[in-house]
Amino acid sequence: MEMIKKLRFRFVAITMTIVTVMLIVIFGLVLSLTHRRIYSDSVKMLSQLSGVPLGMNQNRRPERRERNKETNVQLPFFRVEVDSNGEIIATDGDFYDLTDEDSLQTLVDDVLSRSDRIGDLSDYNLRYFRSMASDMKMMDPGTQPAPGESPAVDKDGKALAEGSSEPIPSELSGNNNIMPQGDDNSKSMSQPQENSGMKGPEQPPENSGQNITGNEAPNPEITNKEDFDPGAIGKENWDGKRNRVIVFADISSEVATMRNLIRNCMLIAILSFLVFLVIAIFFARWAVKPVEDAWVQQRQFVSDASHELKTPLTVILTDAEMLKSRKLDDSQKKQFAENIFTMAHQMRGLVDSLLQLARVDNGAIQKQPQEIIDLSKMISDEILTFEVLFFEKGLMLTENVQEGISIKGSRQHIKQAIEILLDNAQKYSDPKGTVTVSLEKSGSHKCLISVADPGEQISEEDLKNIFKRFYRIDEARAMNHSYGLGLSIAQNIVTEHKGKIWAESKDGINTFKIELPMV
Repeated sequence: MEMIKKLRFRFVAITMTIVTVMLIVIFGLVLSLTHRRIYSDSVKMLSQLSGVPLGMNQNRRPERRERNKETNVQLPFFRVEVDSNGEIIATDGDFYDLTDEDSLQTLVDDVLSRSDRIGDLSDYNLRYFRSMASDMKMMDPGTQPAPGESPAVDKDGKALAEGSSEPIPSELSGNNNIMPQGDDNSKSMSQPQENSGMKGPEQPPENSGQNITGNEAPNPEITNKEDFDPGAIGKENWDGKRNRVIVFADISSEVATMRNLIRNCMLIAILSFLVFLVIAIFFARWAVKPVEDAWVQQRQFVSDASHELKTPLTVILTDAEMLKSRKLDDSQKKQFAENIFTMAHQMRGLVDSLLQLARVDNGAIQKQPQEIIDLSKMISDEILTFEVLFFEKGLMLTENVQEGISIKGSRQHIKQAIEILLDNAQKYSDPKGTVTVSLEKSGSHKCLISVADPGEQISEEDLKNIFKRFYRIDEARAMNHSYGLGLSIAQNIVTEHKGKIWAESKDGINTFKIELPMV
């Protein structure tokens, strides 16, 4: 049984290894894809904000809040504009108190000391994005057009003050060319800003006013596409002449979301592991059960075979010792010789049965040529052969064989199975009883062979075990050349022919039946 335990343990170990790998892969993909999605959305937001000039994000007026409802910005953020020396010259944001300049300067210095354009400040739960400042001047919120609107102009193209027909002085309107220059994240006010609430006239033709300075690569177009790749954002090539804009976004919610997701995934993984462990243990017992049964049967077979051979061998050895004695007369010697002959004959029958059972187990039936067998004629011939034996024991043998029934299989083994049932009937039938052999069709594709004999009622427990090897209802019948192997051999033969065999006991009649497929 130690081997069975090892087999179960290996089954559980292999199953749980596969389950563990699957759980790691599944939850690893969930965590990775979720983090990538959150990070991608965050970087997309930062990239969008970096292209909007400082002051454009203020939504103090109600109509501007309405127009910016469709923006994709979801995280609290603020922006800082710094000069070439790293000094703060302007701030922008409605979510933070930006009056503490020392703290802001500390953040800016930390960002500028890094080489990465995008990064996280874990100590502050912030993510930053560096970009070059747009050439557009900051406007007063009261005169700045709302996102999605173009500034009013007169017939000469000069900007008009809000609510007035007078043009804005040049010192207030700033650069008449409102097309931002240079930065790879800068967008023209006249260019549509997707997902940022900025709308305007059609985009001007390529290279019609937007120039890229230095070796900067323009930012990829930021859209609502799900396949936005943060890695597509180019490196920042600062020329040292223009100011920088640093966008900061709060990532506390992202960190909390990922921590909760990791905790939930670990909890689910542990529970799943335990559930699969219980299932694996159950299925290990179920899967190994046939092997365990075969192992038990094999040990029982060896034990029973040894026991069956021990008795005749003991008799033979004892009688042989007696024959060596000089004190025995001729009649005694003859008796001992007959005993030796009888026991040797019994041993030969047992060994033949064991060999026959071993051959069937090793696939001897499959090795035999398969042929069409006239089962009706075969049973009639066997009945004629056994009639003399039944008559000598005072038994009647009757038949009810339907003609024209044929099967496909091994003639030798089918004949042997029929002989086993007839021999079993003549051994265990009541004296002067009548044994009935019948063959008939069972459905459209099967036939049924039955051998019924009167005898002692067989219990339900015995009916279940009667086809086991070396199983005998009455151990005293062992001296009647009954080894408990015949029905087991017949069962193997029938099973190999895709049939089934069983026994019934009712009203003092014991019936053995075989069902086989017809051709």
